[in-house]
Amino acid sequence: MNLFLITALAAALSLPTPTAPAPAPASDWTQTGYGPGQTFYNPFETTLTPATVGSIRQRWEIPTHGAPECEVGREPLAGYGNLYTSDPGGIGAYDPATGGRRWHVALERRGITRMALDDGILATLTYACDNQHSFLGAYRASNGARLWEIPLSAPSQDMIVDRGVVVVDSRPDFEASTVAHRLATGARLWKLFGTRGDGLLSAQGRILLRTEGEGSRAVDVTTGETIWQTPEDWYAVGSNPNGSRFYIGRHNGGLTAIDSANGNKAWESTWPAPSVSADDTHVFVPRQRTIICLDAGNGRRLWSVHLPDGAGQPVRAGGLLFTGSGMGAALSIADATNGRSLKGGMPSSQYYPPTVAGGRLFLTDGNRLRAYF
Repeated sequence: MNLFLITALAAALSLPTPTAPAPAPASDWTQTGYGPGQTFYNPFETTLTPATVGSIRQRWEIPTHGAPECEVGREPLAGYGNLYTSDPGGIGAYDPATGGRRWHVALERRGITRMALDDGILATLTYACDNQHSFLGAYRASNGARLWEIPLSAPSQDMIVDRGVVVVDSRPDFEASTVAHRLATGARLWKLFGTRGDGLLSAQGRILLRTEGEGSRAVDVTTGETIWQTPEDWYAVGSNPNGSRFYIGRHNGGLTAIDSANGNKAWESTWPAPSVSADDTHVFVPRQRTIICLDAGNGRRLWSVHLPDGAGQPVRAGGLLFTGSGMGAALSIADATNGRSLKGGMPSSQYYPPTVAGGRLFLTDGNRLRAYF
C-alpha cells in the first residue's frame, strides 16, 4: 500500500469519534398532570404550536370502557412509543398514530382509577365493581406482561409515581392513610395513618399531606419521613416545573405559593383554586367559566380566557393553553402568552383534561377517546 495512504489511514483512525448529538427529550405524558408534580405542562412539546394547531383534525377514535357500569374511561398516557388507556374490559396500549391496539390486559369487573409510566413499567390503581376493594398493579409497558399486583387494605382514590416509588391515598370515606410501595416489586416501603394528600403530587420528592386537627406536613417520597410541618390546613393543587414550589389551597379559599423545601410562603392570592396548571412563569387557574392567568413570581392577575361552559383543568403545551369546558362543550385553545383565542371547537369535557404529547392532542369524555393531529 502507498506509504501516503497508510499514513493518512492511521491518522484518520486515531481521530476521536464524533459524539452523536443527544436525542431531544421525548414529548411524553406519563402521569395524570404530565408527571409526579401535576403541573399539567408538557415543556417538550414542539410540534403543536400557535402556528400549526389550526391544521389539526380528528384522525381516529376508540371506546374507553365496556358495558359494566363500574367501568369508567380515563384520560390516556403517552410514552415508550405507545398510548396507554382504559379500554373495554381492561387497559391497552395503542399506536398513537393509527389507534391500532398493540396489547391488552383484561381486568374483569374492574375500573381504572389512575395509571402512571416510569422505568418501563405501567403502574395502575384499579377498583373492583363492588367499590370496596382497590388493587395496585404493575405491567411491562412494552408488552403488558404483569409484574405484580397487590390488594390494598383500604379503597384508594389517588396514585403517583416518583423516584421508583408508588404512593396511594385512601378514599375520604375510609380511614385516612398514605401508603408507599416499591415500583419494581410492589414491596411496601412505608405507611402513614391519619394522613391524606387531597391532591397527591410530588415536588422534588416531597409530598404534602394533611393530618386532621394537626395541620400539614411535607414528607419524603422514598421514606415517609417528615421534612417540615405547619399548623396550617394546606393541600397541594399543583407545583411548578422544577418542583421548588407547591401551589396550595386552604380550607378558607385562596391560592398560595410556598417553598416545597421549607414551607415558606412566596405569595398569597384571593383566587380560589381547586387545581392549577403551571409553567415557569405563569399559573393558570380555572374559575367558573374562566381561566385566569397569574404571574408565577407574585400571584398578580395578568389576563383571562372566557369559556362557553364550566372550566376544566387547563393544560399547557407547545405555547398553547388547552381547556375542556362543560360536558361536550367546545374545547378552548388559546395562546399561552396572552390568552388570544386560536382554533378549538372539538368536543371536550371539563372532567377529563386533554393529553398533549408527540405533536398529538388526545381528548376523552370518559366514553370515547379521540386523537387530533
